[in-house]
Amino acid sequence: MNLSPPTLLRAVRDTLVDPKAAAHGVMGLRLSVAQGLMALALTAVLATLLTALMQAFMGPIDDQAMQDLFNRPFILALSQFALMIVGAALMWRVGQMFGGKGSFAQSLSLVAWLEVVLILLQVAEVVVLLVLPILALPVGFASVFAFFYLLTNFTAALNGFTSLTKTFFAILGTALAVLVLATTALMFILPVPNV
Repeated sequence: MNLSPPTLLRAVRDTLVDPKAAAHGVMGLRLSVAQGLMALALTAVLATLLTALMQAFMGPIDDQAMQDLFNRPFILALSQFALMIVGAALMWRVGQMFGGKGSFAQSLSLVAWLEVVLILLQVAEVVVLLVLPILALPVGFASVFAFFYLLTNFTAALNGFTSLTKTFFAILGTALAVLVLATTALMFILPVPNV
């Protein structure tokens, strides 16, 4: 597989232009679960390195909890790796509940490629912000849109869904359900402060 910078950039461009075709191309690689996990681990390390570079250029952030996490790169990489596995599992398992036909291995490979695209977009975002800081807000909105746009198309391609609108709202519903469950679990785990 050719992973030279020009080829990688062309692949990212093609993914943004036609994400469903790109998703089918990634699934066509037929990566195993082990290979998919290795790809996720690599992207977690790359994302952590990018975070470290951004910290070096822009300095610490105001959120102390997030800054503490950024100061522990191993924990940060491990957290991102775990979140990507959970995301891939949800993309596959929830899709199956609605008649999806994809596999967990395919889901892992799609999440890994999604993360690669997002990392390269984040690099471009940092460059733009360094040159034209006034574009911070529109670039931030564009990044969020790109994430949901790609995630929706990748999820639809994985599961064989034809409606992007239904897929998008299923993703939002799943995210909300996970948030509610996680919040409820934390309420039982964390100690209640004395008033």
